[in-house]
This record gives sequence, C-alpha cells and structure tokens, in this order.
Amino acid sequence: MRGWPFSILVEARGADGPRDPYGELALIMLLSALAALPAMLAPVLPLTDLGGHVGRYAVQLDAGHSMALRLWYSFEWGLLPNLGVDLLVQLLAPLMGLEPAVHLIVGSIPPLTVAGMLLLSRAAHGRIGVNALYALPLAISLPYLYGFVNFALAIALALHAAALWIALEHRPVLRAALFVPIGFLLWLCHLVGWAVFSLIAGMTALAAGWRAGRGVIGTTVSTGLMTAPLLLGPIVGMLLQHPAKETVALLANNDAPRKISWLIMALTDRWLLWDAAGTAIMAFVLYISLRTRGFALNAGLMASALALLALYLLMPDTIMGSRFADMRLGPVILTLFLLAIAPGPLVDPRLTRWLLIGGLVFAGARLATNTVSMVLSGRQFAETLTAIEAAPRGVNLVSLYIDECEVWNTDRRRHIMGYGLARRHLFDNGQWQLPSGQLISIHNPRLAPFDKDPSAITFLRPCGELPAVADVVAVVPRAARFLWVIRIDPRTRFPGWEPLRKTNDSVLYRRLQTQLH
Repeated sequence: MRGWPFSILVEARGADGPRDPYGELALIMLLSALAALPAMLAPVLPLTDLGGHVGRYAVQLDAGHSMALRLWYSFEWGLLPNLGVDLLVQLLAPLMGLEPAVHLIVGSIPPLTVAGMLLLSRAAHGRIGVNALYALPLAISLPYLYGFVNFALAIALALHAAALWIALEHRPVLRAALFVPIGFLLWLCHLVGWAVFSLIAGMTALAAGWRAGRGVIGTTVSTGLMTAPLLLGPIVGMLLQHPAKETVALLANNDAPRKISWLIMALTDRWLLWDAAGTAIMAFVLYISLRTRGFALNAGLMASALALLALYLLMPDTIMGSRFADMRLGPVILTLFLLAIAPGPLVDPRLTRWLLIGGLVFAGARLATNTVSMVLSGRQFAETLTAIEAAPRGVNLVSLYIDECEVWNTDRRRHIMGYGLARRHLFDNGQWQLPSGQLISIHNPRLAPFDKDPSAITFLRPCGELPAVADVVAVVPRAARFLWVIRIDPRTRFPGWEPLRKTNDSVLYRRLQTQLH
C-alpha cells in the first residue's frame, strides 16, 4: 500500500507538505505525457472545427501574397480575446510548417490540461487527490474534439493559473503583481478562459477570507482588492480591441435547451454508450465522496463549481455569435467538482485504495479508447484529403458535407475542406467569419450563397425545410468549376458533373465543359 503511486495519491501528509515532491512531479509528467498519445498517433488531428482554423491560419500566414487567397479573403491583425492558438501558430509555423505546428500546439492541449488538473488538486489539498484521476479524461472532452482550440487552451492555462493563485495565497503582493500580465494573457487566449479563472480566483479568495474570520464586509472588501489586478490587463485589452465591422447579438438562443444532455455528453467521442457511462462513473465518484465522512472539501473550488453550474443553467447557447457557449462549460464544471474533493486521513484506506485503482483503470480505459478513436478518425481524414490532390491549385471549389438529420453524428469532417485552403489554396466555403471573434473577412460574391459557413452542410434527403444534396448541387454557381462532396456513396453522379477523384466516401467532381458556357 505504500508503493508508488499509492504514497503520492493516497497517504495523508503532515503540516510540512508532501513527503515526496519529486515523486509528485514525476507522476504529473508521466500522466501528462500519456495524454499526448491520442494526438501524437493520429496522422491528421481529427477535430471538427480544426480544418476551418487551419484554413484561416493559412490566410493569416500568407499575408496577402497569394493572388487566389487575396481575391477571396482578407486578414487584418487586431486585438481580440480569442487569439491563443493563432499567435502560437504565427510563431511556430514559419519554423516547422503550418500543419506540423498546428498538430504540435493543439496536440499539446490535453497534456497541458492534465498537468493543470493535477497541480490544481495539489494546490487545493496539499497533495494530488485520488478524485483528480477521474477528471483526467475530461482533458479530451467534447469541446476539445469539436475543435474549440482557443477555448480549450485557455481552460488548460486557467487551471495552471488557479493552482498558482492558491499557492500564492500568503504572498498577496507577489500574486497581485504576477496576475496583471497573467490575466491579460488569459483574456488574449480566450475570454471564457479568463472568466473561468477569475471566478475560481474570486471564490477561493472569498473562502479564504471567510475562513480567516473577516466577516461578510471584510471578506467582500479583501476579495475585491485581491481580484482587482485581474481586471487591469483585460481593461487595457478591451480599450485596444479590434473594432467589429458589423454588430452581432450579445446573447442568443439558437437551439432547444440541452443543459442536462451536454453534461452527460461531456466525454462524447465515438462510442456513445461508453462515453455516457464515463460521465456516470464520474457522477458516482462525486456521490460517494459527498456521502462519505472524512473527505476533504476545498470550499473555494466547490463554490466555483456551484457558481459555474448555476451560470451554465441560466446562460443562452450563443454569446456574441459564438455557438455552443454553454456546452463548452460542461467539462469544466465536472472538473471543478472532482478536483474540489479528496480523501482525507479519516477515510477508510480500503475505500481510498479502491478509488485509486478505479481511477487508474478509468483514466487508462478512456485514454485507450480516445487513442483508438483519434487514430481511426485521423486515418479517415488523411484518406478523404487525397481527393483534393486532383484539383488544380487556386480554383473556386464548393465543398458539401452530408450531415445526419436530427441525429447525433460522431463523424468530425464538417470543416475538413479547410485543409484544401491550406494545402492547395482552394476556396473553402466552410470558413466562418465572426466579427467579435475572428480576424478574417470573406469576399467571394461569385459563389454566393456558397461563400461561407454553413453553406457546406447538407443532407442526403430533405431535412425539414433544408433541401437534399442533389437539390443543393443543382444550384451551385457556375463560377465553381469543382465540387467536393464528403460522406457520399462514391458511385453517386450529379447532372453536369463528372467524377475526378474518389475516396472511400467522398468524390471530387469537375463541372462538365458543356456546363461552363
């Protein structure tokens, strides 16, 4: 029972802190390195929105040199709270190439998240709590697999910042000085990452003030003074922020409320029953921890989890034009709940041991299935992308992705056409422009309404008021000489188009010469 990692994760510590800090560091490094396996082994990172990001990065890096890209897109640098990966790509891509840089940066987010979870657990409880093992699979959660990369990076950094914030509780002057630039960098990476960290910082400061017996007024005042430095950087950033060229609604609801569903689907990857079971396992561990006497509870993290849960239940699904704003918070809420609780010295060692074994098995099983899923999807991406090799460089292309109608679709190629933009400077009608969160502008009126997202999404058969793919193809503007249809039977033919290159379930078509006149 005293072997590694049991002594690191289980045994109670004295007032002097952990007995084996090097062992804890080794454990953090090992678990973080293992979290890199899924992305490392995938030939192409198969994240839903990532193709769109890669296309935008290509325009960003091109800086107006390509005539084709200059004709269709504009990119103007400015300050926005959504630039984390964009800035890292700008730094690394000239050194190693666009796609390798994106693979490295985005593939590093799960290891960074795992390290942040373990460090935050250690800061909150004086040691790494066993319950933290059950949070580790959330490093590869639905928002990450959806390709919300700036958000995912910001949340990973917010966990590290929260651990440092708690560790510096007794050094307020140093903390205030450090968190002016840290707050700005979090805001620059992604607004929600800064907001989540600020909530954790405020709640842990409130808990510390209340624990010190300062009373309601004293605690409120001290918390306000401690967290005020977090606002300085973002205030300066907002004053210098890139002005939006068009307005967008601050709050909106674009989907039916799915609050409970998003929490259940926090781990959604490929095998939905297994993914939902994973959430149930985490919920069961939380139930045991809250019902069993002797578990240590960090009041600041628990208050943060409860506050974020309340906000999640009340908030709309779209903020400043950004969809799935509520869905993104589900894994963060579950993470904070799990990190807030850890077995104390009075908990039966047998229960702690079983929680340890269960946590290692659960985290290992999730890692294994995420790795298999990522490799399978990555190979599918790579095979599908061979179709665009037959298209001439720099041509107008309309891409269509056949989605499921009102059924959850685990295929993640909805924005794969962005790789065509990056690799061959093909027009990507799956690109989106968001005045409040993107620096790219799209101008290709000859292809309207097939000039931007969501024009790439269609269905095999009519879906409500939305037409079937055959009807969509029939109205593709003549300016498009090539058509790429993904998730279709390769034997499918469309009037006026001839197949040029086929893959397992996609076809690149060329418009027949008689249709060009």
